[in-house]
Amino acid sequence: MTEKKALILIVDDNPENIRVLGAALKSPEYNLSVALNGESALNIIEKENPSLILLDVMMPNIDGFEVCKRLKSHPKTQDIEIIFITAAVDVDQELIGLSLGAVDYIHKPISIPIVRAKVALHLERAKSKRELQLKNEALAEVNRLQADIERITHHDLKTPLTVILGYSQLIIDEYDAISVEEQHELLKSIYKAGTKILHMVNHSLDLYKMEIGTYEYIPESIALNLLIESIIQDLHSTATFKKIKIDIDIQTLDDKNFEAAAEKELSYSLFVNLLRNAIEASPVNGIISIKMYYENEQSVISITNSGSVPQAIRATFFDKYTTSGKKNGNGLGTYSAKLMAETQRGTIGMETNDHETCITVRLQRSII
Repeated sequence: MTEKKALILIVDDNPENIRVLGAALKSPEYNLSVALNGESALNIIEKENPSLILLDVMMPNIDGFEVCKRLKSHPKTQDIEIIFITAAVDVDQELIGLSLGAVDYIHKPISIPIVRAKVALHLERAKSKRELQLKNEALAEVNRLQADIERITHHDLKTPLTVILGYSQLIIDEYDAISVEEQHELLKSIYKAGTKILHMVNHSLDLYKMEIGTYEYIPESIALNLLIESIIQDLHSTATFKKIKIDIDIQTLDDKNFEAAAEKELSYSLFVNLLRNAIEASPVNGIISIKMYYENEQSVISITNSGSVPQAIRATFFDKYTTSGKKNGNGLGTYSAKLMAETQRGTIGMETNDHETCITVRLQRSII
């Protein structure tokens, strides 16, 4: 990728000074722009954002000091390097310019070697500052993304933790009333939930990799009907508490499993987020309908629950940090679901009206 040339803006009300400076700085390394007064300079700067400004101090109407003051007061232009050009040899005046944010002075009559040397020095300085700024921004972005991933992971950990705590408490409280076979099944569920937690912790950076596009996606044929049935079992206590009924309709031509080309763990996190959200959004005694069907080369899963998505968040439903009405919501559940659907070469969409909401996920159909 070719590096963009630096733009130098020359601002002077004397055309002869502009001619001399333009001739001195004519180079394939720079692009030059000129302005004959302060007002024109400000208009050009707003549009072109130069790397360096050679700014005459004494100009009519808006002088160089005022131009500098305005540029340094605005976040978009405050980092532009400014070199003042002056005919006066006045230490106090130079101190004023430097206090306003200028980096140097060039005195008239203009010395071409000095102009070239100072311009080269301060352009290199501006380049170094920009590179450092980009590195700091990249580091801040990494830190922010890692914090997001931690929140998403904590969000996904709630379901298996609920299984572990709920079933272990049941064994403790009802030990004498539960048969050995029932205890064995409960312990199997606890072990399964613990395994899921371990996997989530070990792969906590996967979502970060998805965001920056470096996740290595390795699809396999998975039985989505079995996966979703296991999720419903994991969410059983939450659904039971709200007396919610979950119906499953698998629309296939035979008794085979409903399959898709996907990753099992990613799909678990994807659908556990969506089903948990559907349960939380449903009224007491509500019904959640899950439909699975093939559409051309896609495996389609729709989840419909009673209740409407608030108008204020419909357009940003899958955006990061979008949440409504949840005391402890972090706005990352639907965002991570979208991320996981798209990572698996699929899509996700939402439709809602005054009565119900439907989330539809389309994954690639497994052809084996």
